[in-house]
Amino acid sequence: ALLALAAIAGPIAIALWPEGDGRGKEVNVGIAGADSGIEERLVLLAADEFSFEFTPFPGPSGTEVDLALSNDEVDVVIEPPGTLIWNDAVDRQLGAIVRFAMQEEAAAARGLSEGLTNTQVEELFRPIEIEQRFVDGAPESAQLLAIAFGALMVGFILPQIFGQLTMMSVVEEKSTGVVEVLLSHIRPRTLLVGKVIGLTILALIQLLAISLGLVGALLVADAIDLPRSVWQFVPILAVSILGGVIVYNTLFALLGSLISRQEDSSQVMMPVFIPLMGGFFVGQIALQGNVDSLAVKILSFVPLTAPMILPVRVIRGAIEPWEIAASLVILAVTIWLLIWAAGRLYEFALLHRGSRIGWKRAWRLATGKPGD
Repeated sequence: ALLALAAIAGPIAIALWPEGDGRGKEVNVGIAGADSGIEERLVLLAADEFSFEFTPFPGPSGTEVDLALSNDEVDVVIEPPGTLIWNDAVDRQLGAIVRFAMQEEAAAARGLSEGLTNTQVEELFRPIEIEQRFVDGAPESAQLLAIAFGALMVGFILPQIFGQLTMMSVVEEKSTGVVEVLLSHIRPRTLLVGKVIGLTILALIQLLAISLGLVGALLVADAIDLPRSVWQFVPILAVSILGGVIVYNTLFALLGSLISRQEDSSQVMMPVFIPLMGGFFVGQIALQGNVDSLAVKILSFVPLTAPMILPVRVIRGAIEPWEIAASLVILAVTIWLLIWAAGRLYEFALLHRGSRIGWKRAWRLATGKPGD
């Protein structure tokens, strides 16, 4: 509830936050000598970045100009036709704008001296509309990249949170003896599947509440313009996250059956955290760099990393439809195999007390060789 409230309140608070008086940085520009008319050109060029105040100096630069600069009464002095006078350092942003204004003013003066009218001079400086064309496809918008990063984070964090909750639930039932009562009424695989489904539904409900609140707040605050292509991405994202949470919840439930105390959890979690971390880092590479690399392509088919990498490839348009289908089919088959193997292990490991079961022993139990 707190996360959903924060997701709703954040964009609305940012949209309602006062933006100030709309004035840019205040600067004082001195004009030495005759009035050149550059003041209006400066205001037109940089009204958003600067709030200008102009100080005239009656003659060319001299003691009065130097004194005003050294006392910080003015930031820069323009001495027509082509000199800028600073105190001891150049303000790069202000200097670039002033130099551009001086170039335009000089070009306009040349045009008038050649017999052009004011209208013709203005037409020379009228900006044109520039269109862009991309041979290899247009680059992704910032909104799409932000959504892809959010999908990567969800695929990385959600399995950790609810996977560890699943494992803690299994260990608690074993340590308190509740599992013995449960197993007297239901089969081990039923207990496993029910636990995985229940916590997966809880994860999706919480994610849905936060996501709907965030998207609704962004739309109400008019803080984002969602591209139409995002709706083609949402179903694949939902299926990927669902598959990832089920896979890792099943794995963490399996890990919980190998130990009898919460203190032993860190000893068995490392093999599961390695693919999570690897998928997250490769997903970042795919998001920010080369999405067509061999490692990215391979890991988008590996069930433990596909829930993180597949959405990134989809939203960046670097995947074929058959690859999406193949990755999701492999993920579904892996879920079935994991539930089958974990269910076999559950039959022998849930009632085990004392030291944790080693991986070699767990494999034998899962493959139906408990007596070896």
